[in-house]
Amino acid sequence: MTAQEEPRIGVFVCHCGHNIAGVVDVVRVAEYAKSLPHVVFATDEMFMCSDAGQQLIRDKIAEYDLNRVVVASCSPRMHEPTFRRVVEEAGLNRYLFEQVNLREHVSWCHMREPELSTEKAIDLVRMAVARAAKLEGLPVKSVKVTPRTLVVGGGITGIRAALDIADRGFEVVLVEREPKLGGNLVKWNHVFPVDKSGKKILGPLIKRVKSHERVRVFTNSEVSDFDGYIGNFVATIRNNKTGKEEQVEVGTVIIATGFKAYEPVEYYAYGQSPDIMTLAEFHQRPGDELLKRPSDGRPVKKIVCIGCVGSREPGKQGHEHCSRYCCTAVAKTAADIRSDVEEVVVLYQDVRTYGKGHEEFHRLARLRYVMYSKFPREEKPQVTVADGELTVKWHDVLSGDDFEFHPDIIVLASAMVPPDGIDDVAKMFGLTRSADGFFNPEHIKLAPLTTHTAGVMIAGTAQAAKNATESVVDASGAAAKAVGLMARGEVEIESTTAQVIEDLCSSCHTCVAACPYGAIAMDESKDPPVAHVTSAKCHGCGTCAAACPSSAILMLHSTDEQIMAMVEAFLTPAPEIGGGEA
Repeated sequence: MTAQEEPRIGVFVCHCGHNIAGVVDVVRVAEYAKSLPHVVFATDEMFMCSDAGQQLIRDKIAEYDLNRVVVASCSPRMHEPTFRRVVEEAGLNRYLFEQVNLREHVSWCHMREPELSTEKAIDLVRMAVARAAKLEGLPVKSVKVTPRTLVVGGGITGIRAALDIADRGFEVVLVEREPKLGGNLVKWNHVFPVDKSGKKILGPLIKRVKSHERVRVFTNSEVSDFDGYIGNFVATIRNNKTGKEEQVEVGTVIIATGFKAYEPVEYYAYGQSPDIMTLAEFHQRPGDELLKRPSDGRPVKKIVCIGCVGSREPGKQGHEHCSRYCCTAVAKTAADIRSDVEEVVVLYQDVRTYGKGHEEFHRLARLRYVMYSKFPREEKPQVTVADGELTVKWHDVLSGDDFEFHPDIIVLASAMVPPDGIDDVAKMFGLTRSADGFFNPEHIKLAPLTTHTAGVMIAGTAQAAKNATESVVDASGAAAKAVGLMARGEVEIESTTAQVIEDLCSSCHTCVAACPYGAIAMDESKDPPVAHVTSAKCHGCGTCAAACPSSAILMLHSTDEQIMAMVEAFLTPAPEIGGGEA
């Protein structure tokens, strides 16, 4: 659309089944929209995101010569790309589209106030139409993608991701900070549900990845510096032993930094006796020593396993998240060793054997007479060590009785927590972290493997506590994401970014410090230096524009004029009746 063209706006209000229409009078909203300036067509539709809804938009753009489209439906996070594609297919620039969120912002949060919800919906649509009239088409930008992926972490997740990518014909740089590949899994002598050691599971994969012609493996190394944008990253890899550094150019990144087993200091007398160990430590013991007391080598006859050690509890020592693997791992371990010992007692807060087939392990343990006893969350078992002997006292919730038991060893199912150095990784790759310390995905349901840093994926226990099977699924998913980007050769980047008005820039560096994505730097080639935005790194968040004391930064697609038009539309409602046709 040219600057001289008069806006011709079409408004499409979605029922979203009962999600919106069950609270908001969508027919009334659509009728009201017809009265707004520049609106030449308005209607309501059951599902705007459906094939029929999308075709309706295309048809009306052609029929009414629309050059702006407003859709009032659900969250733009879910369907803005869908509707942008639709208007583009109809011949409009994708940025001449505006979406109003009537579901999350109106009907879902005001479901008991239908009249007020309808009024709010009308306000939002009026504001969106005012903004739409000020929208301008923006060029669609793209950048080339270097056909190489950096995988950070050489555990089962990183190895699986690296092999998936390399087998599809793309180069991989695999970085592991430990001297050997394999992560936590390779250390364990027994891994559920396959009844194999970690070495047997990972051995063939490690051999393949080390000999693969498209994979470069850096062990005892870390990424010391990282810069660039999707398709064009530069990573500096430092060898921790020699200090030697090497730069590699990559197009995509997969973060597979894994986890560490929580060390339960101050829990259940851990550290006071070698006979009290974590589940991870128990499975790292050699097979012929597994059922011998570490303190004196005597055969183990009685065992206590305690669950949720450091998991599902607040406070400095604990972590509120469920570590997910523990209940199943304890059940499988207890069932496997039950025939070789006299008694196995499992003390638990709750049992969460949630995975496919995992309940069978719990059932198997009970069939083999493993004793389960539930203790109160607020009254945990008491463990004491005296003269090398262990004593466990607890209250059983189901029977109401107090018990005392003298096991030969105690096994603590401790939490999965983020590994050391996770803060540095988060800052380097521009990642955010959830309350449990793991990395946040772009969207927990809709985009669980991608992050807000375009081109950077997360997989496995870098994202949350989970078992090896889930981590492998994540790895293949993240690898597919990376391959999809590299296979295109180039990828589109967002055009709704910050733009510096150089004549107004005072070289104060405020925007450089404010940008959370490192997208702004000073262009020293200018005299005086001025701020410069790397569009491919910019997320269009507007932090820099808000911080700039000189008003030297323009936010494309969120200009002052567009925002003020919305404010004015809210403060000065259009009349309820009257034609809006231009």
